[in-house]
Amino acid sequence: MAQPSLTKRSSFSVLTHASGGIRNSGPTSASAVPPSSNTLLGPALGANTAGNATMLHSSTSRRSAYFESHWPLYAVDWSKSAYQRGLGRIAVATCTEDSGNRIQIMQAIPVAEQQQNGPQVPSIELHKVAEAGHSYPCTRLLWDPLSRSMVPGGVERLATAGDFLRIWEYNPETMSLRQRSLLANKTKSDYAAPLTSLDWNSTDNSLVITSSIDTTCTIWDLNTSIAKTQLIAHDKEVFDARFTAGNVDVFASVGADGSVRVFDLRSLEHSTIIYEPVSPPPLLRISTNSRDPNLLATFSVDSNVVHVLDIRSPGSPVVELDAHVANVNSVEWAPQQRNVLATAADDCQVLVWDVSANRSDIGLAYTENSEVNNITWNATGDWIGVVAGRGVQAVRLQ
Repeated sequence: MAQPSLTKRSSFSVLTHASGGIRNSGPTSASAVPPSSNTLLGPALGANTAGNATMLHSSTSRRSAYFESHWPLYAVDWSKSAYQRGLGRIAVATCTEDSGNRIQIMQAIPVAEQQQNGPQVPSIELHKVAEAGHSYPCTRLLWDPLSRSMVPGGVERLATAGDFLRIWEYNPETMSLRQRSLLANKTKSDYAAPLTSLDWNSTDNSLVITSSIDTTCTIWDLNTSIAKTQLIAHDKEVFDARFTAGNVDVFASVGADGSVRVFDLRSLEHSTIIYEPVSPPPLLRISTNSRDPNLLATFSVDSNVVHVLDIRSPGSPVVELDAHVANVNSVEWAPQQRNVLATAADDCQVLVWDVSANRSDIGLAYTENSEVNNITWNATGDWIGVVAGRGVQAVRLQ
């Protein structure tokens, strides 16, 4: 049984899943993935400094570091607590049209995997430890970024967005997940517009922001379970909102009007439009850089291009990442490195980029069996959780 891993692109090789486990797919066409520089990523990302893709094989059909649900999956987050060498827990949510959706919690257990005709390598196993119902499809879920689960008997909080903002508590001792509170986003009527996303403030974990199809963004105070601020953020539906790094007042949002807007809660008279091209398509997701409050990444509907933006240079992207050959579904900055981000798309690929010095080099790549719906980094940035179909695959960077 072989361990899935991301490999350096200097030989244009990627890892893909075959029926017998994992195989090396060989050279990739330059049109799909352009050549990378010899100086990108390197050992800081755990890259293979020998310049060759690691070839992994499996003698069984069981996939290592993999969890398969009974239902299609979408939302995912890897806990950012600093324990178990950054392995922690992964939360996923199913995405079905009926009212039988679920949240599932997996514990990542460190193990040693035996390579065929080779030494053992560190890996993990994903064990489901808890599950709960979530009737409406979950558009985003996040672990509390300032978890107290290191404390004996402490619980770990989880937030989900869908029909409402829900706050959950996971107890690692009893391995139970229960809903603690439900917060409704209501404006002029009793109707609660569906939520498209959420973000948990990494500086003050009493603050959560949600975005909604009713054009609003809402800042919630979890200490009081009431809305601290609600504002009309866009001209049309808002699809995502994220706090900028190290700040409790500044957040960025994207939506159906095709613009990227930055708001400061200390001055809500106006917002700053960072990016708004002529006749723009809707922008679906935005990711803020945890190491640099000025860097953002976003992508639009039915597009293979990811735009990297700098708040200090509004108007046009500083870098455009266009190596995917199908629609992009997810983009996330690495938690420990300012210049690294990962993208995932319908071309079944996860690409890890180095965007330092306004460049756009692909350092690592991983290929799934089907379209990749979502990705998440672990706390230390050496694993990526990949959601495709009904499964979540933990992939180690090397």
